[in-house]
Amino acid sequence: MTDELRIGRKIRQIRKQSRLTLEEVARKTGFTKSYLSMVESGKKSPPIATLSKIAQALSVDMAVFFEKRNPEEHLTLVRRKDRETVVRDGTLFGYRYEAIAPAKRPKKMEPFIITLPLRSKEGDRFDHEGEELFFVLKGRVRFYYGEKEYLLEEGDCVYFDSSIPHRGEGIGKRPAKALIVLYTP
Repeated sequence: MTDELRIGRKIRQIRKQSRLTLEEVARKTGFTKSYLSMVESGKKSPPIATLSKIAQALSVDMAVFFEKRNPEEHLTLVRRKDRETVVRDGTLFGYRYEAIAPAKRPKKMEPFIITLPLRSKEGDRFDHEGEELFFVLKGRVRFYYGEKEYLLEEGDCVYFDSSIPHRGEGIGKRPAKALIVLYTP
């Protein structure tokens, strides 16, 4: 089963358990009913910002979309080999996300390792409630925030209000990697 299908099925399961229709979730998120249907059926691989909005509409932590088990522990250890890819290469935006603490619940922060392709395929920017930390681990990133553009190098970090439209793209000779941490109040 693909990651997209597993996540889509989890979204559908939670939506139905919450007794919400696709129309109600569409109204809460601002996405179309047909788009949400494609996400639920695994035909679309939504970016993290979209999953964040869907989670808010369903009143759940975004982590529930990625988890395979449900431990209520105070500490979660995830070995490098056990990281879960939640959005893969070849998706509409070309980003690859790895969940690095998917099983920890409840939580207010959602950490990911993101691989940013060279010149991402779409110019769309993302916005979602909360705050975000973006720390460049490898490579160079052109980061767009509101009307401004920033060049980020390895070790650079931005912390921002994620309700302002934003996105990053790798620049140079190889894709960039960053640690992102989403905080949703």
